[in-house]
Amino acid sequence: MTTERNKIVSILTSLHYPNGKKTEEFTFTLEAVDMFYYKRNIGAADIKLGFVDGSRDGGVDYIYSNEETLYLIQGKSSSTLTVEDVENALNKMAKTFTKFKDRKYDEFNESVKNALSNAYDDLTDDKNVELVLFTKTSFDKTTKKKINEISKSDILNKFNISVYDRNDIDLQKAIEEESSDLVEEGQLRLFDNEDKNANRLSFGNGKGIIVNICASSLKNLYQQFNKHGLFSYNLREHITQKNVDDAIDYTIKKEPEKFWYYNNGITIGCNDYSIDGYKIKLYGFSIINGAQTTTKIGKSNIVNEKHDFALTCKIVRADKSFGDEEDFISKISEASNSQKPIKSRDLKSNLKEQRIMQNKAADNGKYSLSIEIKRGVHPSNYKSVEKWQRVQNDYVGQLIYSCIFQHPGKARNSKNTMFSSKDVYQTIFHRNHDYNTLFDLVRIGDAYDTYVKNLAETAEGDDAIERLSMAKNAKLSVLAVLCYLLKKKRGIIKDRNSDGLHQDNIKGFLVSKYPGDDLDKLLDNCFSFVIRELVRIYKQNENALKLTSYSNFLKTDQYYDDIILQSFDDLDEYDIEKIGKFMEVFSM
Repeated sequence: MTTERNKIVSILTSLHYPNGKKTEEFTFTLEAVDMFYYKRNIGAADIKLGFVDGSRDGGVDYIYSNEETLYLIQGKSSSTLTVEDVENALNKMAKTFTKFKDRKYDEFNESVKNALSNAYDDLTDDKNVELVLFTKTSFDKTTKKKINEISKSDILNKFNISVYDRNDIDLQKAIEEESSDLVEEGQLRLFDNEDKNANRLSFGNGKGIIVNICASSLKNLYQQFNKHGLFSYNLREHITQKNVDDAIDYTIKKEPEKFWYYNNGITIGCNDYSIDGYKIKLYGFSIINGAQTTTKIGKSNIVNEKHDFALTCKIVRADKSFGDEEDFISKISEASNSQKPIKSRDLKSNLKEQRIMQNKAADNGKYSLSIEIKRGVHPSNYKSVEKWQRVQNDYVGQLIYSCIFQHPGKARNSKNTMFSSKDVYQTIFHRNHDYNTLFDLVRIGDAYDTYVKNLAETAEGDDAIERLSMAKNAKLSVLAVLCYLLKKKRGIIKDRNSDGLHQDNIKGFLVSKYPGDDLDKLLDNCFSFVIRELVRIYKQNENALKLTSYSNFLKTDQYYDDIILQSFDDLDEYDIEKIGKFMEVFSM
């Protein structure tokens, strides 16, 4: 078995799934989900709550959501699917979601009902639903066209549709690659002579040139440097967008002479460039816009000097260094990429405060973190720290906003807001970070993930599954409650009505200076106590507030302030004493 399948089988074994569920028929779906949605980081709790394949599953194998989209996923390990098979699978999932919306829950098993409810309520107001089919079948162009027509039917046209065949899956595997710093030196070939096709432009902050380059020379550049800095300054590396990828493929194969008209081309930022005949030489450079175009051309089996075509290339040389926040290159990178459906986080990836946080967290001695500030680009200390110390800046932002500023609902409900709202962004990232505090927030978060994993492996019976479902949804709320109790323990606040509740007033180590050898046990006790209380609070308010899921309850800060914190303020003496003993793990 492959390493990836071994991992999935190991998790299924830990969850006591029968051998019948460990066959390739079932693990294929989980491997695909892990690769496309979890970045190879799927865990026991994810599978326990998201893997719904079984009787009365409505044709859905897995349910996943982020704050933007709910994914209903079906996997077919067969290599001989027909168009009719694809249509039947998609229609069945579409009908299942329609029944769910009509509250016809009796037709589904409890796993489907609970997973759908929590995933759907986890979305923002814009409820996007995507039907996904993974298959080992390789579809030719004609079949793909027929599948595209299927998606326009009355049943399916209300959904986003993604059908990933064997070729798509192989491409996604190939994309899982690292990149490094800027490319030191490289060259492109002009499509025609420079006098006809090169328009040199001068700008106040640097010099630029627009040229038509040969696709074959861009392919050569990709093959030389795609893992060595070619995309190091792109706001994001190539991310599969099926409709765009298919369009690029089609134009390369069928209408290469029209590529120049259909495609926006690429933008390269560099420290310098020079033109030598039909060649343009680049020094200290990176593609800052056009990773998708470059990747598709670079991986094409068709593009070569005999099957060549032109595309537009804008080259920009800045007077200042790449690292300057006000760098001309940064501005161009943000402006050009903002025209695409990328995340607000990407637009902040090159800013000074992000790089300072990344560097200082890395330089924090034995308490260092490796904080990724740009998708797909690992920090320099990535390989020198433990896996749990490798985190992304949006996750760090969530911890800061949830725990220090006591806004777990907002932090959970929309990670995008942390970067798109100027006020929220400044609150989270324009502060004087205490890197010992950040280290411990991440450390406690990792301890919580381990707790949930262990809970998933041992959960049996309705009560245990209930606690697991709450635990899976309540991470930020649980950590926020513990930091709320810490604020009270340190005398920073008296109760939820205190002025310091939402202020930046937690500093120093939280748990790393605890002298005992039972740190993990005490943290587990803290997590368990808070989760049981949250389940109790939810049930107590379920009918009055017309709650539909744990996710729905936990995404609102008003509920956190007025109901959850009020309940913890009103704990009886027995519970106060019990949580007080568990909280001894937290430093004063």
